[in-house]
Amino acid sequence: TYNAVLKVWGKCGHRNAGERSEALLDKMLQLYESGDSDVIPDDVTFNTVIHNVANSNAMDSPQRAMRLLERMKQSHESGLIRAKPDIISYNSVLNAFAKSGGPESAQHAEELLDSLEKRSNNNNINSGSTGWEIRPDVYSYNIVISAWGNCGYANKAVALLDRMTALTNEGKANLRPDATTYNTVLHAWSQSSDRNAPVKALGLLEIMLRLDEGGDRSANPDVLSFSTVINAFSKSKFPRKARQTRDLLRRMKQLYENGQERMRPNVYVYAAVLNACAYTFGRSEEKEEALKIGIETYEELQSSTEIETNHVAYGSFFRVCRRLMDDDYRRDDLITSAFRQCCSDGQLGEYVLRQLRAVPELYVSLLQAYIIDGEVLYQDLPSSW
Repeated sequence: TYNAVLKVWGKCGHRNAGERSEALLDKMLQLYESGDSDVIPDDVTFNTVIHNVANSNAMDSPQRAMRLLERMKQSHESGLIRAKPDIISYNSVLNAFAKSGGPESAQHAEELLDSLEKRSNNNNINSGSTGWEIRPDVYSYNIVISAWGNCGYANKAVALLDRMTALTNEGKANLRPDATTYNTVLHAWSQSSDRNAPVKALGLLEIMLRLDEGGDRSANPDVLSFSTVINAFSKSKFPRKARQTRDLLRRMKQLYENGQERMRPNVYVYAAVLNACAYTFGRSEEKEEALKIGIETYEELQSSTEIETNHVAYGSFFRVCRRLMDDDYRRDDLITSAFRQCCSDGQLGEYVLRQLRAVPELYVSLLQAYIIDGEVLYQDLPSSW
């Protein structure tokens, strides 16, 4: 009964779910120590409480999750309870550190992972050890990789990927990097301030594709892999990035047409290519090429029978037009045509309106019937838009 209530607290999303879960655990331990053997906390109890605390938004959730883990260990070692920490317990604590953000939390997560790895290695050496064995798994590493990636430390994420590969080659098959591992490292590069981050992300994608072509399905590149690399280029100041993202999109389409369903491009991939075009810098020739690629990409998306253009893609196309076109008449004509299609598709959102506001005269021309005191309120627009 207590475990069922704890699971409900974990799913309800209440901001005090972690605290209430800890209070229930305290009550269970008090009752058990008073002689009520029917309420002895087990591994499910502790793991659920740790999970609930780890998933709370409290600033001290990693420290509280860690204290619960230590409490579980001490309660087991003292003989109070039979339950002992397992990899689920440790992964929940790792997740708490990863979610809290920042390099300090990522460092704490890696130190906990290191201690787990060291303990596992010591148990292998000392086969007669009385301690219990807990081995880090792929999920453990993926959590810590994500922690480093989210705060922009891509090199730290790559180091952990390399470590997993080395351990796999040493015979630890349970640590073979999977698709999530690779995609998480790609995400780390997309968040990195390293000027060469897009190239490094592309290099990792090429490794994933070679592994897959060679029959190693562990990397399993997919639409997320490609879209993450495209986003890495889109955010960068890399020269000719519009061409690079267009080529990646074409490559995705070719793989999809060759029967790889997981490579099917989606609207967000197209939007990322449009953003790469919109934020192209440099010489006029490069901007002209980016404009051409942007228009072709938008038209290709519009002609697709499998993908529906959404507000993100429309807004990104408006940005391409307003940033790269010097000819006001042609710019206004393209935006007006796309705006009408956007309204017809019911995709006029705040992002689209922000792009229109950057072209004041056109903004007034298209929306003058809805302008009050110089502004358009989204809620006043036709619901069909």
